[in-house]
Amino acid sequence: MVKESDILVVGGGHAGIEASLIAAKMGARVHLITMLIDTIGLASCNPAIGGLGKGHLTKEVDVLGGAMGIITDHSGLQYRVLNASKGPAVRGTRAQIDMDTYRIFARNLVLNTPNLSVSQEMTESLILENDEVVGVTTNINNTYRAKKVIITTGTFLKGVVHIGEHQNQNGRFGENASNSLALNLRELGFKVERLKTGTCPRVAGNSIDFEGLEEHFGDANPPYFSYKTKDFNPTQLSCFITYTNPITHQIIRDNFHRAPLFS
Repeated sequence: MVKESDILVVGGGHAGIEASLIAAKMGARVHLITMLIDTIGLASCNPAIGGLGKGHLTKEVDVLGGAMGIITDHSGLQYRVLNASKGPAVRGTRAQIDMDTYRIFARNLVLNTPNLSVSQEMTESLILENDEVVGVTTNINNTYRAKKVIITTGTFLKGVVHIGEHQNQNGRFGENASNSLALNLRELGFKVERLKTGTCPRVAGNSIDFEGLEEHFGDANPPYFSYKTKDFNPTQLSCFITYTNPITHQIIRDNFHRAPLFS
């Protein structure tokens, strides 16, 4: 079965959401292919938006008509301007987000946008004609053709997750990597490599002894990310800071040989 559209977007992460929504808003017939519709917009690593050197990018995307800013303003748990005591050039707006709220808001936005259709499957290869990409094939034998194909695969192209001494081929913890598309891109002459990120283990809040930890509050006048946001007065949660010590440093040194970064 061959399906046609104006623009085909491969991958339903942050970049794929922006590409799909803005193209659909401009009147193009857009189709988004993603492995799991329910995880559209799920943060793969850090549950935060913005920060030093990044907060202004979210606002720039917002000015250009993007969605990340407004989604963040609907899903944040704490909002702060980092380096607020320093000059404007080194300040950064940051929000700690509820990952599930962000994901659900993003998914619903995508599924309710006119001119935008979505399917749940894995893209396996590109279709080329006269050295031009004209479509893709998927793992369930569907063929999609489009005037333009946008690849926004994020962490999934031949992704690997390291947990201690164990490795799994995942695009994100618990989700399959996109190995076939990575191989196809290499066969076509593209260089495919992985970027490294380190994600902290998640700790259940009810298992933490907060006594003695430093409590950090959100800003009294919380900064918002989208210029479309009005009357911004979110309920905020505190963050808590703890520190390492010589004992934890020694544990780390004793186990360097077991860490993926050094082994």
